Amino acid sequence: MSWDRIVGQKRVQQLLQRMHEHDRIPHALLFYGQEGSGKDAVALEFARVLNCEGASWNACGSCPSCRAMDTLQHPRLKLIFALPAKKDEDGATDKLSEDELDDIQEQIAEKAENPYHRIHVNKATDIKISSIRGIRKEAAFRAKEGGRTVVVISEADRMNRNSANALLKTLEEPGGDLLLILTTSRKDSLLPTIISRCQLVRFDLLGTADIRDHLHREPDVNRETVETAAHLSAGNYRAALEMAREDGLIGREAVLEYIRSVVLNNPIKLMDNIQQILGREDRQTLSRFLTAVASWFRDVMALREGVDSLMNSDFEDALRRFSEHYPDTRCSAAIDEIERSIALVRKNVHLTTLMIVLSQRLRKHIVTPANEGA
Repeated sequence: MSWDRIVGQKRVQQLLQRMHEHDRIPHALLFYGQEGSGKDAVALEFARVLNCEGASWNACGSCPSCRAMDTLQHPRLKLIFALPAKKDEDGATDKLSEDELDDIQEQIAEKAENPYHRIHVNKATDIKISSIRGIRKEAAFRAKEGGRTVVVISEADRMNRNSANALLKTLEEPGGDLLLILTTSRKDSLLPTIISRCQLVRFDLLGTADIRDHLHREPDVNRETVETAAHLSAGNYRAALEMAREDGLIGREAVLEYIRSVVLNNPIKLMDNIQQILGREDRQTLSRFLTAVASWFRDVMALREGVDSLMNSDFEDALRRFSEHYPDTRCSAAIDEIERSIALVRKNVHLTTLMIVLSQRLRKHIVTPANEGA
């Protein structure tokens, strides 16, 4: 990996480069911004730079340190993420089954191959206190031949209260050559005392052009879907990459069918449609489906404003009919409802209940007494 693989975020790169060149790297950084904006990817590349034997801003990619970073198996890199909970455990991976350990290794390998990959371990609940306590052991050692010990806490908002309090102690007394990098798309979920002890680095929303250009560099994408995937991603490169891969695009027919079932006053048909959606979607792809639903309402807004460029341009006729039949649709409010639901998908909410509630609220934003029978 190199900085060339980072999508956008030039401002962030320049900030980190100045820290590196002037040797003013704090003991803790908090990378925050939208999902799929590259927070983990930048953290991992920064760790590579800090440990490259070439000691320049652009890591050489060929020294033993860089080769170890290629697999995320570097002795001075520790990657922390949510794991399954077990009773009476001492270490982070104590009492995990062989299948669970294999799953973790597969996720790390996927992350090494694609730094935008979101690590998702089956039955993972939150970031364990045992994982955080392990940081203090890292802090007890200094690098003997240069470099920096880097601990990346991915999705730091998934720490429970005990884990967060344990991290707070480390932040107060970091010691050694330790650099902590916390990444999150939900900064406000972190303890204020943790936030105050980190240097904050805000990640920008990725532009459609940057996403499209990088998708064209990927070796295993369907070139015909790149433009649509870049638009539908709403600034999330991870989602764009998944959609641009073969069969990765959310079927817009499914989106259209869902919207039809929302506006019809037929609970049985709506429930059938929701079950069909949930039957083929896990939490991650359900988020993509809802992003595609939001793109429908964004296109309706665009038509009202006379904008020709639509995300779902191949459904322009259906969009125009919808806009004509439901001219009072509160599109901004509908999008807000969808975005709140996407945020809830990541939590352990009941997905059927979430979709029922969302559907009811969307209908209120679409259907008015004047167009009830439209």
